[in-house]
Amino acid sequence: MGRGNVCVTGDHEGLYYIDNDHFHVYRRDEPDSDEEFQTRLLGDLSYQELTGGEWHFDEWETEDEKDDILECFIESFTARFRSFERPAKETLITEYGFGGRSRRVLLENKLFCVALEDNEWSLAVELLQKEDPYDCHLSGLQGRHHLKYLDGIKRCLLEFLPSIGTYGGPWTSGRITKEELESA
Repeated sequence: MGRGNVCVTGDHEGLYYIDNDHFHVYRRDEPDSDEEFQTRLLGDLSYQELTGGEWHFDEWETEDEKDDILECFIESFTARFRSFERPAKETLITEYGFGGRSRRVLLENKLFCVALEDNEWSLAVELLQKEDPYDCHLSGLQGRHHLKYLDGIKRCLLEFLPSIGTYGGPWTSGRITKEELESA
């Protein structure tokens, strides 16, 4: 379940969490079988399997799985919202100092960017407002569109994942499943 230790602070911002259970890949070598190795997602392994010493975290496969999920999300989201585009070059939003944060921008338009932040237990997919330091003229348009974009993020993530986490406040979170979205 998505546990939130990151949050957004803008009036027209929001986020959802991709749990590590859905993209962390573990590998088990089986030299006695025809298959070289076997892989499973973290969420498909029991506590006994994880602590038994046979299953090992596979960093390369995990990165591939994460990249596949993000690529599918980006394709789906940009098909729904044509104003969003990938940044021309890799862009990071970094906050320095104690507890500094780093977010990778996945998509942006003139009002918002969609960024990814590692949350230790999950990946946070965040809708962040673009701000003009001298004027808040974008706030009205952002207020008009942010709920539609947040709903789009939720729906696009649930096309490829069985569930996503939600931010409920400091140290609280929730979960939305694909079935709940389809029945609503």
